[in-house]
Parts: sequence; structure tokens; C-alpha cells
Amino acid sequence: MCHRIPERSFFFRGKQFPICARCTGIMCGYLVAIICLLFVISFTFIVSILLLIPMVIDGTGQLYKKWESTNSRRFITGLLAGVGIILFIVDVTMFNVHLGQNLYQLFSE
Repeated sequence: MCHRIPERSFFFRGKQFPICARCTGIMCGYLVAIICLLFVISFTFIVSILLLIPMVIDGTGQLYKKWESTNSRRFITGLLAGVGIILFIVDVTMFNVHLGQNLYQLFSE
């Protein structure tokens, strides 16, 4: 799913990462979010949405040639988005679990 454009990728010891800087940030964000959740650090639904906004702004600006992002910016916005995606999934899942429990209680009486 990643374009792997060399100019938008990190290199280590002369070898290109298998994914671009933004995707690297997203994957690292997944790990950060999972670690936060393991230590019971939770965020609100709004925070998970807010964490996605920088990547959307940066990606849209780059798409419409308003600016050219640096790999550092791509990584940071990807990192924030990766955390936001995991938190969003957890929030939606927990909402559905609670909704299911409430519906079960409603109809089981």
C-alpha cells in the first residue's frame, strides 16, 4: 500500500526503508498507542480525531502542491495519526461493546 518513493523514505546504512517516512511514522504510532493502552493511558474520542488532523492537512497540502513536506514532518504527522487510528479503533470498539451490553440488558428483561 506504500508508494516507497526514495525521496520520501528513510535510509539506513545506504538501504531504503521498505516503507516511506509517513508510513514509518504510522507504524511507530501504532506501537506507541498500544504501549499507552497497556499502561492504561486513555484518551477521549475527540483526541483521537485531533491526532489525525495534522497528517490530513500535510498530505492535502502536498497533494495540491501547496508545499513539499520533509521526511521529518511526514514521520511526525504519521506518528500522530498512527496513535489516533489505534485510539479511534479502541474507542469505536468500546462504544459498540457498551451499546451491545445495554441492548442485551434491555431485551433480556
